[in-house]
Amino acid sequence: MLVANKEASLRMKIVPSNNYVYNVHYEGRTYIVCLENKTCTCKRFQLDEIPCSHAWAILKKKHLDVGPYCSGMYKPSNLLDTYNIPITPLLDQNKWNVPRYINDDIVRPPKYKKLPGRPSKKYRDKAYNDLYGKKSKNSCSTCGFKGYNRRSCRNGPRIV
Repeated sequence: MLVANKEASLRMKIVPSNNYVYNVHYEGRTYIVCLENKTCTCKRFQLDEIPCSHAWAILKKKHLDVGPYCSGMYKPSNLLDTYNIPITPLLDQNKWNVPRYINDDIVRPPKYKKLPGRPSKKYRDKAYNDLYGKKSKNSCSTCGFKGYNRRSCRNGPRIV
């Protein structure tokens, strides 16, 4: 990452605002870098905790060491401390001590498979239909029965 940031920093123009804050112009954009807080408007400096290409351009121009601006977790001494603790590998799977009730439990895949693609708009949940479904059914103005309208009525007119 450092090598890539170093190569990208070659074509940047630096304008100092004060001792710690700098404006970096690159490809028509302006990035603001604060070396004191270790921040950049591109957010790479904060996210990776390694100087981004904008910060690298400033460090190179000011002839500053990159070490204090890198996080301690990337330094070789910390990396060696990470692997200093001995790691014991697991035994062969056949030699594991697994309780009988776990060994006897059979795990099966689900019965139904979710279909690929976007789900249909039909809401199959009964609670959804109760809340947002139609409140009343159609009723026929000719005979008065519900469930259909006058155009599809097969009954005669109602007697009043």
